[in-house]
Amino acid sequence: MRQKYHLLPTLTIFAILLTSAIAAAGWTDTLKTAGSEYADQGATAAGLPYTPSEAVAGIKEVLSLGTNYATSSLSAPGGFSANPATTFSLPTSLTSLGDTTNLLSSLNSAAEGAAPGTGNVFLDAIQKLAVGDYSTLLGGGEDAITRFFENSSRETLKKMVRPVVDKSVESTGVNAYLAPLMAAQQASNIAGPVFNPVDYLTDRTLDGMFFYMGMKEKDIRSSNGAGTTDLLQKLF
Repeated sequence: MRQKYHLLPTLTIFAILLTSAIAAAGWTDTLKTAGSEYADQGATAAGLPYTPSEAVAGIKEVLSLGTNYATSSLSAPGGFSANPATTFSLPTSLTSLGDTTNLLSSLNSAAEGAAPGTGNVFLDAIQKLAVGDYSTLLGGGEDAITRFFENSSRETLKKMVRPVVDKSVESTGVNAYLAPLMAAQQASNIAGPVFNPVDYLTDRTLDGMFFYMGMKEKDIRSSNGAGTTDLLQKLF
């Protein structure tokens, strides 16, 4: 004879297990919050100059201020070409094919146009950034915080910024100036990699962002946070 199975007890057990799992997740969040609060209280009781929460908040504030500074600098007319550290230099394999003046101008316009969107990507990533050894970052070199952000996040940022750059490249007509040069390269059988304007500008835009972020961090450190916030004045 076939054994009968009752569905109700099975559903009841499943509901209990699900409720327990949700409760456990809630306790994990609670424990994390409690751990952070105890760490802050311990730092205060020990007479340390700042708490862990203040350190992390300050590091993210430095990066956010740097991002805003970089965005405003790079999105201005001539934002990339005005500074030797961020100006574009096209490969010889491309410049040997003909006049690249218009191409270079359109590349600069595309990069300037992509800067605000890139800044938004950076700001979002900063808020989600996991900060570990905050004392080393605060007490490190003149741009230690910026370098940490670049080293830990550049590859992820590159993937996120690329669509922003791609859209700007299309809107500024870069490919219209690039196409004749690529045709000339094919016709003359000149060796060399195919120039990809989106890949090129994505890397240059990231370089420019980190450059100006580093400059802003150096300024914050050298001035002991003057002109910023009470928190950064406390940390530096």
